[in-house]
Amino acid sequence: MIIIPDIHGRNFWKEAVAGREEDIIVFLGDYLDPYPDDFPDKTADEIWEQTWNNFNDIIEFKKKHPSNVVLLLGNHDLHYIYPKMDDSSRYDYERAAQIKGKFNENKDIFLLAYERTINGKRFIFSHAGIHKLWTADWFGSSVTDKNVVDYMNNGFLANDPSLPRALDQYSTYRGGWESYGSMVWADIREWWSEKPHSSSFGDVQVFGHTQLDDKPINFWNTYYDLDVRRGFLIN
Repeated sequence: MIIIPDIHGRNFWKEAVAGREEDIIVFLGDYLDPYPDDFPDKTADEIWEQTWNNFNDIIEFKKKHPSNVVLLLGNHDLHYIYPKMDDSSRYDYERAAQIKGKFNENKDIFLLAYERTINGKRFIFSHAGIHKLWTADWFGSSVTDKNVVDYMNNGFLANDPSLPRALDQYSTYRGGWESYGSMVWADIREWWSEKPHSSSFGDVQVFGHTQLDDKPINFWNTYYDLDVRRGFLIN
C-alpha cells in the first residue's frame, strides 16, 4: 500500500508509484496551489504548467486504475469546489474557474476519507485527520466510529449543503477561533496532546496537511502526519 502526501504541483508521486500500479495507492489531497520556493528555477507560468499537468496526470492515473487508486481532497482542493469556503494560502484567483470545472467534471472519483483494515487494525486516511469533537459539533450523534468514512463521502457526493461550512472550520493554530479543525484543516499540533483514541476514529489515522521538514511525525502509534514530499509504503 502506497501513501502519497500533499502534492502541490510536485513530481515526487511519479517515482513513488512507478512499478507499484497494482498496489492500493492513496493520495492525501492538496494537488494544487504550489509553493513557489519549491520551483526556484521556474517562472510562474512554468510552475502553473507543471502543477496543472500533474493534476491531470493524477486524474488519468486514477481512471486507468480505478479500483486501487484513491484520490482524497484537501483544503487546497475544496476551496475551488466550494466557493464559500475561506481561501487557503496561494489560492489561484486567475484560474479558479478552470480548476473548479476540472473538479466538477471528475467529482465522482474524489473522496474525503478512506479506510482499510491492515494487520487487524482499522486505518482511516484523510487530509488532516478526523476529530470526534469536530464531528460532534457539526453532525451530532449521526456520525459514529463505524460510519464516519461513509458519512463524509456520501455527504460530499450528495452535495450536502451543511458540509462546506463544517469543512471550513480551523483552529487557533491556523488563525481560526476553534480548538480543533475539520478533517481538511486540523493541524498536527491539535493531535500531539491527544492520548490514543481519545478523540480519534478507528485505530490509526494517517494524514498530511501540516508540512514538515523532512521526517514524518507519529504520536502514540495512532496519528501519523506524512507531509514530507515523498511517498510511503505500508506493508
